[in-house]
Amino acid sequence: MKNYKIHGWKFCLIYIFGYFIFCGLPESLADEKKKYEPIVHGVMIVSMNIPLLETIGNKVNVDVVIGNERTTNVTTILTITCLTTKQLIGREAETLDGLSSKRIVYSWDTSGLKEDTYTIRAELEKVPGETYVDDNSRQVNIFMIP
Repeated sequence: MKNYKIHGWKFCLIYIFGYFIFCGLPESLADEKKKYEPIVHGVMIVSMNIPLLETIGNKVNVDVVIGNERTTNVTTILTITCLTTKQLIGREAETLDGLSSKRIVYSWDTSGLKEDTYTIRAELEKVPGETYVDDNSRQVNIFMIP
């Protein structure tokens, strides 16, 4: 009977091949496609501008630019609120053409407020199929003085 010797890289190939035959593919490789969820963009708050300091009683313009990261038209709802007072500043449906942006300005009445820091938040509702929503909201602080 002839004795066969396997050395070096041949042994390594046989060992790896045998491992996959008896143990199967590792779960991390075999199930990778099943676990992967693609990032799908939709709408976003491009920018939000308000003054950092304002006098109580003045009307404050809340300037928001929203954008559509898709090539098709989308409709979403933009909501602007003062988180500190729970006051709704504005809310309306906005339709954006594909790969476009739109500037919206709301006027916030600051009558009756006291000297403090107020947080203004702009938020866009998620559009169908959108999975990346971290850019759908933005907030800015404003300090109100008498």
